[in-house]
Amino acid sequence: MEPKTGFLTLCTVPLLAAILACAPAGGDLPAGGEHAGFGAYTREATYDGANRYSVYVPMPDGVRVSVDYFIPTSEGVEASEPLPTILHYTRYTRAFQLKDEDGNTRILAQAEQDPVLQHMLHRGYTVAVADARGTGASFGVHNGAFSIEETADSFHIIEWIAAQPWSDGNVGMQGRSYPGMTQYQAATRRPPALKAIFAEMAGPTPYDFVFRGGTYKNEFIGTWGAGTKAADLSTRAAPVDDDPDGALRDAAVAEHAGNLWAHEMLAEAGAGLRDWKLDIDDGDHVSWDTTGTSDDWTAMDTSGIAIYHLAGWLDIYATQQPMAFANLPNASQKMMIGPWIHGGGYGGDVHNAEFLRWYDHWLKGIDNGVMDEAPVHYYVMQGSHTLPEDPDAALSLDEERAEDPATWTAADSWPPADLANRRFALAGEGVLADDSANEASQDEYTVDYSSSVGSFSRWMNGHGARRQDRQGTTFFDERSAENAKALTYTTGPLAEAMTIVGHPIVHLSVTSTHDDGDFFVYLEEVDADGRSHYVTEGALRASYRAVGDAPWDDHGLPFHRGHAEDLEPLPDEPVELAIDLMATAVTIDEGHRLRLTIAGADAANHALYPDPQGVDAPTVAIRRGGDDGSWLDVPVAPPAPE
Repeated sequence: MEPKTGFLTLCTVPLLAAILACAPAGGDLPAGGEHAGFGAYTREATYDGANRYSVYVPMPDGVRVSVDYFIPTSEGVEASEPLPTILHYTRYTRAFQLKDEDGNTRILAQAEQDPVLQHMLHRGYTVAVADARGTGASFGVHNGAFSIEETADSFHIIEWIAAQPWSDGNVGMQGRSYPGMTQYQAATRRPPALKAIFAEMAGPTPYDFVFRGGTYKNEFIGTWGAGTKAADLSTRAAPVDDDPDGALRDAAVAEHAGNLWAHEMLAEAGAGLRDWKLDIDDGDHVSWDTTGTSDDWTAMDTSGIAIYHLAGWLDIYATQQPMAFANLPNASQKMMIGPWIHGGGYGGDVHNAEFLRWYDHWLKGIDNGVMDEAPVHYYVMQGSHTLPEDPDAALSLDEERAEDPATWTAADSWPPADLANRRFALAGEGVLADDSANEASQDEYTVDYSSSVGSFSRWMNGHGARRQDRQGTTFFDERSAENAKALTYTTGPLAEAMTIVGHPIVHLSVTSTHDDGDFFVYLEEVDADGRSHYVTEGALRASYRAVGDAPWDDHGLPFHRGHAEDLEPLPDEPVELAIDLMATAVTIDEGHRLRLTIAGADAANHALYPDPQGVDAPTVAIRRGGDDGSWLDVPVAPPAPE
């Protein structure tokens, strides 16, 4: 069954899903708080509500940006003193103006629907939510995701907030996905009032999400692009207070017709190359370098802005976001990686605890010990995210257990320093063998263009989709049916449990009847009943196989630069494809088996290739054994002490 698209039900979640189908002075710990450690910090609420205001803030070039701000109240009385401020900077519309069946108008504001922002308002923070230019009720045009103009505006919005009488001059940021990436972008501008950010499930290298290894996530871009276009052209955005009839809002939306839409831009020839550039008006251009922060790590690293990274093992940025952590060695930073999809864990106990603890420390100057412990906390998954038989199950067991801080592992670095490599060779009869010494041969496979990761994926949840067939849950499909459309290699039952932590890498030796093709690899856990559970995945277009040195710390993964000059057709003789899989942390139980699946299509998420119509299918040969065999490397953690 097709997943239901909720369009970016991320941290804007319930809102958009419903609408669109200078450091602070030190202080003592308040009553109720304590050095509770990771995930356990708490503090009693001191406010019970908030008043909302909405204004236009002019940017230096005259473009007016719409901003909501909220002042906490206690029994209807506003806070009398200025407070630190949390900014949510978004392109998903800060508030909507709706009418009920009787024609009465009401405002549905993001901050009033967001459990994390409500948590902070009640604990003595003001909140601001800003529409990026060219979106919502803001004027101007939007020149693509994370544009130069959008990033420059963040500096002026933050400094405007710091100058308001309701702000004490200390600003932090909040948001997941796109509003997480606007935090990284803002940090590169180094606004003096920005003391800390808390970037959630956000990728600093957008190219490596959209075109990872040259493969194209057309389902995500098509759905997300169409959704954002519809939102940008909608007059349902709430007008600001001084625009009661919405005339200014309507004028702003009219300007949005000049926006650049992601799904249309990326249909341009060459967009799948990392050195792609699209010329726009006045001699400006859009490129992958203008939409990511990876070209300005130094600016973030030396900004003095404290950075908390929140990632998820089943998120769309499970590989890219930890790179941000690795490339900021001088920053005051922390990272948590949970057992979550893109919308998972949001507003949970651990999430709220870490968010409050971070900003109590950096914006209120409270000594709560947040910087006195290991910089990394990650969760080791022990169950599966496969759709369960119980129709009432809404969360995986891992997601439930992640609410207990005791289930997390602390580390001084990422990846952890104590990992060992375990190699499995592809062998005959579909065996994944510990012993790499096996006879040279090959397995042939004709690509099945209907092959897919399943009817629901991490990529679909990235734009807000949820399952339609099971109460909106986000479990994945059991993989046996899809495995039958692909090549599989499986170990025997494991004699003891094995914990994989980090980035598995597959090395395939291949030939093909075609001069190019896409390769999708899936790592799976096969349980005692023979059910095959998705763990993680990787992808590579064969012509993008050239490996070079990454311009940043890439965790030592094979870096496929993807410039036009790097592309090579497949020759007649075998060539090696080095494919890194999305990062994970999972225990494969004793008696269970590890499976590697190789396919030539992911019809639910990626554009079909080399034949977009899915007719002319390559037959590929996977070499195994001998001097040019294929293998899987997995990083393994030492056994836990008894």
